[in-house]
Amino acid sequence: MLGSDPYTRRVDIRRDNPVGRVPDTRSTRRQTLQLSSAGWSLGRHSGPWTLAGIDDVVRRLDTAHALHWTGALLPLHAPLFAELAHRAVARGTFVSGALDEAVTAHLPESLARSIAPAPHPGEVGDLAWDVAAVNQRRAALQPLIGPTPSMSAVLVSQRPELIIPMVRQLAALHYDKLEIVVASHGAPLPDGLQTAAGERPVVARELDSALVFGDALNQAFAMASGDLVSKVDDDDYYGYHHLWDLAATHTYSGATLVGKTTTVVYLEALDTTVRRVFGARETFTHRIAGGTMTLSAQDLRAVGGWPAVPRGVDTALLRSVREASGTVYQPHDIGYLYVRGHDHQAHTWTADVGHFLRNVREQWIGLLQHAAFGTDVNSDGAPSR
Repeated sequence: MLGSDPYTRRVDIRRDNPVGRVPDTRSTRRQTLQLSSAGWSLGRHSGPWTLAGIDDVVRRLDTAHALHWTGALLPLHAPLFAELAHRAVARGTFVSGALDEAVTAHLPESLARSIAPAPHPGEVGDLAWDVAAVNQRRAALQPLIGPTPSMSAVLVSQRPELIIPMVRQLAALHYDKLEIVVASHGAPLPDGLQTAAGERPVVARELDSALVFGDALNQAFAMASGDLVSKVDDDDYYGYHHLWDLAATHTYSGATLVGKTTTVVYLEALDTTVRRVFGARETFTHRIAGGTMTLSAQDLRAVGGWPAVPRGVDTALLRSVREASGTVYQPHDIGYLYVRGHDHQAHTWTADVGHFLRNVREQWIGLLQHAAFGTDVNSDGAPSR
């Protein structure tokens, strides 16, 4: 719940969440809301400034990507309109329009800052549009989610040269109660782990090279103390809000296992980053990226841990969750960039590079440099790790 206002208290994550309400990316569905002192109008529908009227508008927006409002309303209706805007964004609609002080006073500050007076010039599926929509939705959801549970980010790596950069990257992410767990599989742990982690707690261990990957994961995850556990890959990139996204998604979706998708991919062999756009976001699914898989430690134990297989551990865990009648959910793809190296045989997922060229919407030469993915360039010209 939010605040002491009788209207804003009705914004409730149990009802106002984006599950199943972010339409697919085939075309942008826009709505215009006309405001007046007498009430609102949305296309052919209209109504008064009442709680029932707001409920009506919010339901009608569940199939819209974007809402822009025009007109003006009386100050006494500002709390109701603020509720409408907050609920619409929390449920997955990107909003724009002029805000006056009376409305702003009833919105979370970060949400009010994210609402522009003019519609976004792009289209759904464009990276710039999707980043703006996700940033706005985060601002709406954060006060509804409240404190997040403790989390352990777990890294198992056979490449010690990649461990320190990844620990440094994880330590910089936005998450209050984060523990970093590092397991070096068949190689010595590098020096400087605690320095790389800063003030974050680190648990580290060297694992026998004879362990199959699934067993190595189980030993690493057994070291974790977080209520939530999240698998991390050593060569991918994670944006500032990535872990918060996963914890929030786990809360509002009620899914057993949550994670993002491999839609933003750096293809090392081509020195190109692509973004594949297809289907819907914020939906239950059958596959998510292994380097983002997040669930409660309790649920991981309940499904028997990571299957003891040398390859395909992510697919095997998905199968275990389904066999236990669990569910799998994906939010959006912002904040996770999957790196596909030269040698596809070096990955546990062995699809060749052509797989990642299907449904490509945008592409960039080299590694995409973008703050939302943790790859923005720092002063020495290198991606910030």
